[in-house]
Amino acid sequence: MRTLVATALYNSKGKEVYCTAKKISDEHLTYIRNSSRKDLEEVGFVFIKMLSLEFPNVKGYAIFFEGHVNDIMPALKAMGHKY
Repeated sequence: MRTLVATALYNSKGKEVYCTAKKISDEHLTYIRNSSRKDLEEVGFVFIKMLSLEFPNVKGYAIFFEGHVNDIMPALKAMGHKY
């Protein structure tokens, strides 16, 4: 099962703007934003690049978790970060 966690688009200043899925909490997003992409991929997250064919300056990515939404927080805590 693959669960959509969030999408991120880059604003005009190059910063990521996140839009989370309904079941993702602010705590989940804090862990995700403060973790490296490599660490997240090691615990089961997948990043899929997005771009617009109509608007060349619109870029971003979708974040999925390979598992159920209930398994996200244990996976994030397994990385050993303390927030």
